[in-house]
Amino acid sequence: MNPTDRIIAVTEGKELERVQIMSILTDLHPAHQVLGFPKKTDADLLKKWYGKLALKLLGKLLIKSDVNKTVYDCTEAAIKMGFDATWVVWAPNFSRFTDLNTIQDDWGNYNDFIFDDWGNGTYMYREGAIKSLEDYEKWGYFPNPDKMAKKTYNYYKKIVSKYENKICICGEVVSDMYDRIVLALGFDKIAYFVRKKPDFIRQFIVRMEEFSIKTSMAMMDAGVKIIFKGDDFCYKTGPQMNPKIFDEFWGPSYTRLCEVIHDRGGKFFLHSCGDNTMMFDYFIKWGIDGGHAYEPTSTVDIYNEKKLHGDKFTIIGGVGVDYLLTPKSKPEEVVDKTKELIKHLAPGGRFILAPAHSLSIVDMSKEKIMLETAWKYGKYPITL
Repeated sequence: MNPTDRIIAVTEGKELERVQIMSILTDLHPAHQVLGFPKKTDADLLKKWYGKLALKLLGKLLIKSDVNKTVYDCTEAAIKMGFDATWVVWAPNFSRFTDLNTIQDDWGNYNDFIFDDWGNGTYMYREGAIKSLEDYEKWGYFPNPDKMAKKTYNYYKKIVSKYENKICICGEVVSDMYDRIVLALGFDKIAYFVRKKPDFIRQFIVRMEEFSIKTSMAMMDAGVKIIFKGDDFCYKTGPQMNPKIFDEFWGPSYTRLCEVIHDRGGKFFLHSCGDNTMMFDYFIKWGIDGGHAYEPTSTVDIYNEKKLHGDKFTIIGGVGVDYLLTPKSKPEEVVDKTKELIKHLAPGGRFILAPAHSLSIVDMSKEKIMLETAWKYGKYPITL
């Protein structure tokens, strides 16, 4: 089997010769630890007058270049480390600098342009740009689904042709059907609009659904068989809204997305931060094949979820990035946790070991320990 067929087999409950391991790397500093650090960083460039001028005149091109570089560097790092699969997140929705400190997300929000501790440019959500139905109707930056589908095909065709025999590509074009609406409206507005202007929310969801389906089909046309979208439905202690509301408003769109992916022989994974305990039955109902991240810092019980849903829903993740995969932890702690996850989650398949998220503070030497431990102790049949 090729790398993608192996991941698909795991989602169908097959036990391969060993546990499969996925990279969730989307930050440059961890990738640089693997590939080597550049002589100049984004911060070095933008301290200079000509860097600020370039940002002002060529902001859109610089964003595109940085997004593409991050994708390729993170994929190369995952392959070099020895991962079986990687989450390839393409974010063409970050289109321009409205000023030297602000990056626009075309789905309707503004982000602070910041640097991580190693000088790599990144962003932090600031505020929504859409405060009303009138703002929504006037917003002229929503991505065109047909044009973006063509760009998506060309983008992923290159990635698949370069990497498909080396690693399983799990593709995403950023278009979270719930989360992007929250970011556009603001956290204080979403509940109000759901209650008072439900037709507006449904209109927004239809837009997100069309884009998600068309770009997902474009990825599959390019050879991607696993679509892996991020959409954060929960806080660390539970759902952001009543799960029945999610099911009523977003469930039909996710069901249709899963159906078209499955009709093409593909699989669909969902990344949702926090404690999704009250959401898993809905995820399964919608047709989602597996979920990530099972954050150790949330109240989710990953081992109980294996008992409850392990026969129909693939668990992806479980390895913490807030402490365990950082310089703060001890190597033996990484070994012990990896063995614990394998012992309780690997039997019966439908488990892919992975970090719970990507952060710039991740220590890749700890991810290497995670990998080596899984290679040693994750052989089937599991005897830990």
